[in-house]
Amino acid sequence: MDVSPLRRLRQQAVMSQQQLADESGVARDTISKLETGQRRAYPTTIRKLAASLGVKPGELVGNWEGQPRALIASEGQEQDKPKKKKLGF
Repeated sequence: MDVSPLRRLRQQAVMSQQQLADESGVARDTISKLETGQRRAYPTTIRKLAASLGVKPGELVGNWEGQPRALIASEGQEQDKPKKKKLGF
């Protein structure tokens, strides 16, 4: 079984998920979910993780488990976020 590019690069950097979280400012739970494919990352998250790992953002997006997988959240996912209500004061 192949591992995600994020996990592979994190392990090559000899970092735990918590160390990467502390370095990047991305929550450890988020890193875990990204590595297991339970969640997709926004472009800003990809940039933070890449900078902390010393790699280009494109290196975090790739194929694993024989299936193409996008680590980056699509436009539709971003639009699904709850919108702030405007108050008419």
